[in-house]
Amino acid sequence: MEFSFVNNSRINGITLLNSKMGYFNFFSVHHFNITDITITAPGDSPNTDGIKFGFCSNINISKTHIGTGDDCIAILSGTTNMGISNCKLKDCELIPFKIRGKNKEEKNVNGLTVRDIVFNGTSDDIRIKTWESSASKILVSNFVYENIQMINVGNPIIIDQKYCPYPPCEKKGESHVQIQDLKLKNIYGTSTNKVAVNLQCSKSFPCKKVELIDINLEHKGVEAGPSTAVCENVDGSARGKMVPQHCLT
Repeated sequence: MEFSFVNNSRINGITLLNSKMGYFNFFSVHHFNITDITITAPGDSPNTDGIKFGFCSNINISKTHIGTGDDCIAILSGTTNMGISNCKLKDCELIPFKIRGKNKEEKNVNGLTVRDIVFNGTSDDIRIKTWESSASKILVSNFVYENIQMINVGNPIIIDQKYCPYPPCEKKGESHVQIQDLKLKNIYGTSTNKVAVNLQCSKSFPCKKVELIDINLEHKGVEAGPSTAVCENVDGSARGKMVPQHCLT
């Protein structure tokens, strides 16, 4: 289902099952509410994005269940002021920021609030990825993640600014996407990957004002040892309970 250039509308009470590709695609949609939606596909199904947004604003998603083989919710270029709350996500990835900086016409992404979410058996949960050797200079700012439960997830918290899966991307430069004002509060549960907090930011545009508050992510994978954190080119602060021990400077 695709919505383009739609304003002041809503959808609710819809169930979508076993799509061969993506489910919902939103482009240039503003002031839109999504509630009580169920999206289901096998966990190994490829390219079955649940909900995808580009150049949208003032979007609210609540009381929604998504389980697919790809992205639960993908937020692309030019999207601002989005709220996601009281949702349950399984098997898929929540990628709140998937803008790659790959194309010069891509725009800033600002204002995302994710609260009261349960991830169960997902692969990459709080994930921000940007294209290595990016063509555009973009600002990603004012993101808040709060009260997030992780149940046996792969990578609970990850920033990947070296994302380079295929040409024209080349592994020879730094991302020009600036990430700043990122707040992670009360993130708890279990990680199957020993590196539970992985913040790999751009050397040219280091992440700024990253705030960690009450993080409690225990390692429950096959590899021995407690959970760990990795930080590259990131500036921020931490307070409250910290499992794993933070590596911010």
